[in-house]
Amino acid sequence: MDPNLHRPMALQETPVILPGHDFETVTETVAEIPLSKRFPLGWIGIFTVALAGAGMLHMALGYLVLKGIGIWGNQIPVGWAFDIINFVWWIGIGHAGTLISAILLLFKQQWRMSISRFAEAMTIFAVICAAIFPVFHTGRPWLAAYWLFPYPNAMGLWPQFKSPLIWDVFAVSTYATVSVVFWYVGLIPDLASLRDRAKSKFKAVLYGMASLGWRGSARH
Repeated sequence: MDPNLHRPMALQETPVILPGHDFETVTETVAEIPLSKRFPLGWIGIFTVALAGAGMLHMALGYLVLKGIGIWGNQIPVGWAFDIINFVWWIGIGHAGTLISAILLLFKQQWRMSISRFAEAMTIFAVICAAIFPVFHTGRPWLAAYWLFPYPNAMGLWPQFKSPLIWDVFAVSTYATVSVVFWYVGLIPDLASLRDRAKSKFKAVLYGMASLGWRGSARH
């Protein structure tokens, strides 16, 4: 007897996979996308839009380098302006991605994987975007950005650890490391699925190395 028959409508479990499919067919459908040599037209269109956006970003950063960070509103006595707003905004986006993935994991939602992948990838890209602003806040990053990293140098100088710029370096590097590990560990079973379905020796070796010997159990 189906146990759902005695449950209220609101408490009845909704199937994770639609009728006519099982985990094997879903895995085959998803794995065929990265293993195929053809790119769908929709993917090419979205990639073109993303590439155009990246081009606009590089143009804006080039203009910033030529004119200086005064175009952001950084003027004496204003120490932070447009850059700190964007930095905090991108960090907030990253926190949102981590929060979404963590909540779905804690509540053990079986349908969470695709949403978790999206949220974790969004976190990584958000941290990368956030890291842009402390670097360019130095004004001439090719001369000053490396001073943000706490390492001893030939002149015996150390960064000013009371500076918010140094706090940003530690915050971004720590958050980026944790986010990449969280994202990559969740991808290991998916990489193993691609390894088992790879049609070329090169892809099988590549995905095999990336999957770290996963064979269906966390023990591996």
